[in-house]
Amino acid sequence: MFSGLDVRLIASFVAAITFDILMPVVVVLWVRRRFGVAWRVIGIGALAFALSQLFTRVPAIQVIQYLLMDELKASAVLMNVWIAVLSLTAGLFEETARLIAFKYPLKDQRTWRNAIGFGAGHGGLESAVLIGGLAIIGLINVVVLSRMDVSTLPLAPEQLEQVRAAKAQISAIRWWEPLLGAYERVGAMLLHIAMTVLVLQRFLRNQRRWYWLAVGTHALMNGAAVVAMKAGGPFAAEGVVTLFALFSLWLILRLRPAHAQPVTP
Repeated sequence: MFSGLDVRLIASFVAAITFDILMPVVVVLWVRRRFGVAWRVIGIGALAFALSQLFTRVPAIQVIQYLLMDELKASAVLMNVWIAVLSLTAGLFEETARLIAFKYPLKDQRTWRNAIGFGAGHGGLESAVLIGGLAIIGLINVVVLSRMDVSTLPLAPEQLEQVRAAKAQISAIRWWEPLLGAYERVGAMLLHIAMTVLVLQRFLRNQRRWYWLAVGTHALMNGAAVVAMKAGGPFAAEGVVTLFALFSLWLILRLRPAHAQPVTP
């Protein structure tokens, strides 16, 4: 059954997928119990991610990237510009969604506790649906391509070359790499919560700079992780994510009001 497959890689993918899906569930339930956040707030946080990413930015990026595929491969300068655009739009789209949420549907629920719940819902949907979904597709590709005999495929030469290149990419994946993606979800969840708390300050302190600080921090984290990946590999990228996760945790606690006590079970 597993002929031609690295069982350790399969197990790693399964563990990562399980974590991607279950981790946000545990976080949301903990936030609900600890701070008494309403399901409505968590749901609006998840909806904000869907509207700002799944239904808008992500499809648009896929189309544009496909149209510019040859140009991006041929120009390092254009690729760097594209990375900057991706990083900046991630911050703009998601932080604007948080801003709109607290300006309209959550205008009467502008509290630190609700920012925690909103961020958990926002980051939770990203982890369970987007990242978990991509990991499932990755696992399917590993299984299918690893067992595929290219010599038996009735394809044109250029198509066969594409399949061979895909098989080579699969073979280059080290068995533990999917686990790094699962580890990254912890930092991403903290970032989403911290950015929600930052955007909330725009209303609590009536200062626009807090929104722009959130946009900049989000964009900087994305860009720095990509640059670290290109320069030093996956561990360097996860090091950047870890630093931003610790910074996010500090922000969450630093901006917590004195009266925001946990709800007694």
